Formats: sequence, structure tokens, C-alpha cells
Amino acid sequence: MIVRLGALALAATLFSGHLVVCDTAHDQPVQSLIESANALLAKGDMYGALDHFDAAIKKDPTNYLTIFKRGATYLSLGRSNQASVDFDAVLSLKPDFEAALLQRAKLKSRVGDWNAAKRDYNKVGGATGKERIVELEDAERGVNAAMEAGVKGDYEACVTHAGAAIMVASGLHSLRALRAECRLRRGEVHEAVGDLSHLVQLLPSNINPHLQIANLLYFSVNDYDRSVAQLRKCLHSDPDSKPCSKLFRRIKNLEKSVAKVRTLVEKRQYTSATRLLVGHAGETGLIDEVKEEVADIKKAGYYTSACPEDLLLWLLETTCEAYTETKNNKKATLYYTAALSLNPNSLPALLSKATIQLAEDLFEEAIQTLEHAKQTHPDSQPLLQKLQEAHTLLRRSKAKDYYKVLSVPRDASDREIKRAYRGLTKKYHPDKYRGELSQEEILKKMAAINEAYEVLSNGELRARFDAGDDPNEQDGRQAWGHGGHPFAGGQGFSGQQFMFRGGDGGQGNPFGEGFKFHF
Repeated sequence: MIVRLGALALAATLFSGHLVVCDTAHDQPVQSLIESANALLAKGDMYGALDHFDAAIKKDPTNYLTIFKRGATYLSLGRSNQASVDFDAVLSLKPDFEAALLQRAKLKSRVGDWNAAKRDYNKVGGATGKERIVELEDAERGVNAAMEAGVKGDYEACVTHAGAAIMVASGLHSLRALRAECRLRRGEVHEAVGDLSHLVQLLPSNINPHLQIANLLYFSVNDYDRSVAQLRKCLHSDPDSKPCSKLFRRIKNLEKSVAKVRTLVEKRQYTSATRLLVGHAGETGLIDEVKEEVADIKKAGYYTSACPEDLLLWLLETTCEAYTETKNNKKATLYYTAALSLNPNSLPALLSKATIQLAEDLFEEAIQTLEHAKQTHPDSQPLLQKLQEAHTLLRRSKAKDYYKVLSVPRDASDREIKRAYRGLTKKYHPDKYRGELSQEEILKKMAAINEAYEVLSNGELRARFDAGDDPNEQDGRQAWGHGGHPFAGGQGFSGQQFMFRGGDGGQGNPFGEGFKFHF
């Protein structure tokens, strides 16, 4: 209760202070009030100046200069309607007052009241009046030309003509709406949002510009913060607005799901991320939810097919990245294709595409994909690294490919390499092979298998090979010392013992250290 009394006391003090100021102003002579108002204007205190102008006008309602100054002050504060009333009052007292005619004509021009503006400019006359009439008529023609261009589908001309007209008729809300529409037809979302923001000011009781801005900012340009900020403005002006509160809740709920996806991807939990993105166990995925929202927005006229769909694009890019990381190339291809249909220069989609092309040994195609990406993303380090990898793999493909010899992928684990080697040595065992290859071909086959395993089972040698440096081709020498043949003199296996070098654990003999083949 003490706090409330204190607050009341403070309010009473402030209120009484305001009354003192007002009473003091009313007690001053007219000239003193005008001088005080001018001094306050010079200090930038517009509202204080208005109080003094009000007091002066009450004392002398026939002083057109004071009324004009108050109108000019209203104009500086953006209160055009009150300014217009004052200029009307001035001209009723002094019909030929040029300054008031010019200001009123500008206000009429601003809202597209062409005839009223022309009448005032004609009264001004002279070079100034004629010059302003020419500007006015150009603006009027610009409005008509913009409308015609919009109907014809020439949206560039629409934007150009509307822009010229807005220089004069900046407060003509139908013109702002027209340019916003033409800009959206051209896919210029940020520019359209600028026009729609002016509409919010011109039509404060209309919630549609708020809704359109919020939808565009979130779904088209993927700017959550600005989107909800716009809806907060809507709810501030109309706390009971059901459309704004409904959209506010919808966007916040969608963003919660988006945040979950980001967190899962950061933790490299790609399977869980894709379940949220594409749906799982009968639940609708986030991608389909956003697609449905965008379709509804387009039906409502807030969106055009030329507008970017950056939120959906991000979801598709994230999905293709997740599937690429989990080596689900079939699904990754589906989603990078969808992403590239929205943005042919999408870096994540192009990187996924190139990664899959490399996995399929399409090295030249991967290089083409990455070179295309480099045109729009020249400084991307992941891209440059992937491009270097692609060139290395292309060079390697034209020489020896130890991975291909062992029939394992380039990212095969040590266990997979060992298993592949074991299977191949059994398959091409010279004493057991019963295929169509000759004895010499079998020896060459075994030499290649052993050579490949010698490199890939050794971490250091494998790293060199992956970097494009074949350890068996240093200075033109073969590591085996016999032209690549692991058996001296090219002799057969019968009656020989062959000791594999190294032991188990990632290199050497996969059957155990010291194991001997008895051929």
C-alpha cells in the first residue's frame, strides 16, 4: 500500500508540474509565447513548442503565421492530418499565402490527390508552381504506367514506374501495395518487405501487412527473429488480433522443431535428425509441414512462385547432408536434387552431389559439380578441400587403385580391408583356383592383391596413397623390388613357403603373425 501511495504522490507531482507549465504558458503574452515556441523548436523540443503554439493560437486565432508554424511542427512530427487542418485554416485566413499553398499541395500530392494539389500549385503560379505541376503530372502518369505494366506482367517496368511516382506520392498506399506486389513477382522479397512496412504505417488498423511481412520473413528468407518481431508489433497495436496470435504461435512451434534439428545435426545424430525432417512412424515430417504452410501462404496471396523458399531450402539441404553422412546415397540424391531445384547454387546440395559422385567413381563429373559451386562460393574451404580430393582421386583413377583391387570403398575400415584381402587370397590361391585365368595371370593377380594390401593395411602408407602419393611408385621403383612381383623370378608357388610380413592388427598377415602359406 505504501508503494501505491508513493506512486500516486509522484504522479500527482508530475501532473501538477505539467499544469504549472501550461498555466504559465497561458499567462504569457502572445508574442512571448511565440518566441518561446521558436526557442523550443531550435532546441528540438517539438512537443514543448506545440504547447506554446496552442496557447498563442487560443489567444489569437487569427494569426495565420502562428497557425502555419504549428502546422509545420505537426508535419515534422509526421502528424500529416493535423498539419493539413492547420494549413487549411491558414489559407482560409490568407488564401494567397504561398508557403501554406506549397505545403498543402505537397500533402495532397503525397496521397495522390492530384486535382487538389494542382489547384494549389496553380495558385502559387510562377516558375515554382509550373515546375511542381510538371512533377505532379509525371507522377500521375507513373502511377497509371505502373498499373498497366503490372497487368501486362512487366514487373520490372511496374517497379520502375512506381518508384518514380513514389518520390512524389509516398503516402499513396495503393501505390506502395502495387510496388510490393510487383517486387514479389520478381522475387525481391526484402524490397517488398520495405514497401509493406510503409503500408503498416499508412494503414495502422490493417493487420494484413503485418501478416504478409511475418510470413515472408520466416518462410521466404528464413529470418525467424524479424518475423516474430513483426508479429509482436501487430499484437502491440491490436492485442486481440486472432490472425496475428495464431501465426505467432505457429511460427514459434515450427522454429522449436527447427532448433531440434540443428541440435541433432551438431551432435551428429543424423538418423534422429532425418526422422524429424522427413517423418517417422506415421508422423508428418518438418519438410512436409513447411511445404503445406508455403502452399497456404501462396493461396492467401502473400507469396509468389518467384519468391525464394529459404526455410524449405535449408531443411532440404540439411536432409541431404544427413543422408550423405550416413552414406544413404539414394535418399541423399533425392534431397540434393530437390534443394538444387530451389537454388541451383546451393553449396550444401552441390557438396552432397559431388560426394556421391566421388563414391561412384564419377571423378570428372564431381569436379564439374565442384567447379560450378566454386563460381558462387569461391572462398568455401570445404568446397576447396573436396575439389582437391576430387582431383587426387581422378589422378589415382588413371594409375593404380588399390581400393578397387581389393574391391573395398575408399572409407573402408581396417577390418573390412582385412576381410576383403582374406577372401581374395582364398579365391585366387594358385593351387585352388579353377577359373579361366592362366598361371601367369593368377600370379599377377596375387601380386596386385598383395601390393594393395601392403599399402592399405599400413596407416602411414594408406594416408600417402589417399593424398595422391603412391608409395610403390617412388622414383619409378616398385616397393617389392621385382617389378611389382612378390615372388622372386616369377616362379610358381608349388613347394614354396611364403611368409607374410607383419602381424595382425591392421597390417601384414590377416591370419596371424608368422602364418605360412604352403603352396
